[in-house]
Amino acid sequence: MLRVSATVVFVLSIVLLTLMPSKPVTANVPGFGSAVIGFELATEPAHVFGILGVAGAPERPEQVRRMDLGNRIDYLFMLAYATLYAGIALLLAAHGRIGRGITALLLALAVLMFLGDAMENRQLLLLSQLTDPAVMAPPLAALGCWTHLKWYAIYAASLLVAPFIWREQGWWRWSAVPFALAALLGFTGPVYPPGIESGSYVVGVAWLMTLVRAYQRA
Repeated sequence: MLRVSATVVFVLSIVLLTLMPSKPVTANVPGFGSAVIGFELATEPAHVFGILGVAGAPERPEQVRRMDLGNRIDYLFMLAYATLYAGIALLLAAHGRIGRGITALLLALAVLMFLGDAMENRQLLLLSQLTDPAVMAPPLAALGCWTHLKWYAIYAASLLVAPFIWREQGWWRWSAVPFALAALLGFTGPVYPPGIESGSYVVGVAWLMTLVRAYQRA
């Protein structure tokens, strides 16, 4: 499970980084660098239009096409990274690092991050088709709820596995550092939203280290 999920996460990360727009059409959500994460954390119509372009903008059709394509592929990506956390939980349980309670909690968080991401994508795919600011408030409100559920489930799981990974033998124990650091950065989100984006880059390092570990013998 861990090997397959980590491999899919790695491959789809490259695919999504290639396909999805890296820059906004005119302006991102303040403080954000990634157009994708900025879109996820948009809170007002101006944010959406800054990233995707206003109605009639020549860049909008291609920007929307690439964003929508990536968000459809993202359904596979979210299943892969949720399964990655489930695989880490089962590996740690097999090594006697965690008991049934922590294992169950990690599996529940994996389900929550998948659910949050899936529902987030529904709102993103809806918002990309809207050009009237008057009808965007409900999907933006829903987007905020689901996006935060996804990210905080990821960061809660990352923080939870960190001390138990640190007890592992071998070099993989050092992935506990980016797992924990990603969580600490991500949890600054309520007061500093760009912290969520910063945490996402650091957790990517932890995922990459886990991919390498997955190809080694237990």
